[in-house]
Amino acid sequence: MIIDVIAFIIGIIVTLPMLATWGVYYIASGAGWNQWKAIHTAANWTTLLYILAVSTMLYMMFGIDYVEMIPVFLMTLFIVIVVIRWKRHTEVVFSKAFKIFWRVCFLLFACLYGLLAITGIIGHFL
Repeated sequence: MIIDVIAFIIGIIVTLPMLATWGVYYIASGAGWNQWKAIHTAANWTTLLYILAVSTMLYMMFGIDYVEMIPVFLMTLFIVIVVIRWKRHTEVVFSKAFKIFWRVCFLLFACLYGLLAITGIIGHFL
């Protein structure tokens, strides 16, 4: 019984990001926003779900907990983005740096999510 509940929760965490991204995009585009604003809104609202899903999928596939490594990676990525912004513009506007950071995180973790999903499906059948 408890194992079924745990499996159900893990299944929700793993499948939720794709459905949530589509749902937020659909609601935002239905609210009259243009396509790009709806895409950016969907990316902003679901990035954290992709991070959690990738962490869960890595643990399920490889049995190693990457929870403590992901924040270190995210902080390093943010520092790299701030340094690049500082080198280009000499003045760092942290709101813009954070917006770039959050969009890069969405792209990175959405790609990792897709790759891990494909790897998991192929691994299940082999």
